[in-house]
Amino acid sequence: MDRWDDLKFLLAIFKNGTMASAARALGTNPATVSRRMERLGDELGVPPVIKTPQGWGPNPELAKLIEEAENFHQAILRERSLLRHGSGRPDSEITIACSPLMSAHIFIPNLVAHAESLANIRLVFRDRRLIESLADNDVIVSMFRPATGRVLSAKVGAITLAVYRHAAAPSDSRLWVGLGEEVNALPVTDHAWQIFGQPPQIRVGTFEHIQRVMETTHYGGILPCFSVRDRSDFVAVEGSACETDIFMSYHESRRGDPAMETVTRFIRASFLRAQGRGGVSGV
Repeated sequence: MDRWDDLKFLLAIFKNGTMASAARALGTNPATVSRRMERLGDELGVPPVIKTPQGWGPNPELAKLIEEAENFHQAILRERSLLRHGSGRPDSEITIACSPLMSAHIFIPNLVAHAESLANIRLVFRDRRLIESLADNDVIVSMFRPATGRVLSAKVGAITLAVYRHAAAPSDSRLWVGLGEEVNALPVTDHAWQIFGQPPQIRVGTFEHIQRVMETTHYGGILPCFSVRDRSDFVAVEGSACETDIFMSYHESRRGDPAMETVTRFIRASFLRAQGRGGVSGV
């Protein structure tokens, strides 16, 4: 292939869903991405993008090529990190995608204790809720393992979720706020349906949003116990607590990357440090 960097544009479309969103992620414009895809299509003999209801997205016929492009990209990141580490230069940026409540209550409080080991790493926390693929993140920390890709996943801890009522709400209130339907498989969601007897009145994107809606509407909702352990206005419904495993995942090509190893140790240590606080446990 004469122009390897065209694959970078294809990979960005795959990770971001459409050519427009890929252009934003790459800091360019959709016209440039379109020209790159036209050139790549001429070389491959197959259109790399096709029209979807959401816009122009990756052609499923190129799934294997995209997978190999991702493997190549991750291997380059690992080798670059090894070279920088060996020469004593600061390591590369590492992006951790997780729930904003998780970063606020588990990871950020542990930064000072690990300041020395993380001194040469630029950490970026991205607020994500139910992450099911790496996308453009280096590490994801989530209740779910990625469904596809060459990904290493390991349990790093567990959190306890429970159904809460607002202290100011009537005891027989059936109004509650929940996450998307993709969390219906969690046992705590079954408890919420049994307690309130109906679907959520409002659905939002994150536990943090649930907390904000509960504060303003006095609806009930599902929350991680660690996030409201010091609040008297949120009352856990007896018998509703459920422990949920948390997994850390990253691309297998990053095995041996010194920066990645430092960050994964930090993630594990953060769960251990938070152990016992509102139903958090580490392994």
